[in-house]
Amino acid sequence: MEDNKLQTVQPSVPSAPGQDRYVQAGNDNVLIPNYGTVNINVQAQPMMPPLNGTFYVPLRVNREYYNLFVIGIEEFDKPYFKVPRERVLNQCMTDETKKRFEVLTPEIIEEIKTLPSLFLAENRPYGRADDDQRVIYGFVSDVKIYDNDVKIYFCGYKSDIVQQRLNEMLEELGLVGNNRFNELNRTHWAIKRVDLIQELYEANLPVPVFNMQR
Repeated sequence: MEDNKLQTVQPSVPSAPGQDRYVQAGNDNVLIPNYGTVNINVQAQPMMPPLNGTFYVPLRVNREYYNLFVIGIEEFDKPYFKVPRERVLNQCMTDETKKRFEVLTPEIIEEIKTLPSLFLAENRPYGRADDDQRVIYGFVSDVKIYDNDVKIYFCGYKSDIVQQRLNEMLEELGLVGNNRFNELNRTHWAIKRVDLIQELYEANLPVPVFNMQR
């Protein structure tokens, strides 16, 4: 991978699935480091120094689906967090998507690592988020399965996405619920069959996406 360089490009609209152009946008994007995955060079301001200067970005981004992680009081100040086993890929999903991803084989985990992901804490009030709640956009870098929970390693960019905006985009993002109570009020991990990058872009919430140049 010595000749490979990860660069950012800024087209007028986000690229469609299967193309090689992606968006890097948003204000004050901040890297949350991953403790050891692949060696890729990117331009980003680290929140804290990643070990060995490495963090995770997939070589291929699958925009057909996205990961949604909602955690109770998680600060996301470590390179990992845990989701209870009984709330992993078994709720707030269509039967078709659930069947595709519910068995976490090594092959499925590798596919999950290519999906854009949202990481957030539960809405504090019912049906909406506090004004200071923000959403992290990024990728899963590894998944470890234990008896009682699943440990998720991740790399994210603390972009300026106000969480309340997601509560106003339930239909666009495939979220279950309404403006009084929705799945952002419940700790769980779900996968949605939605082009997250496109929907956020159209809502004027662009997120960092990268192009691997060979």
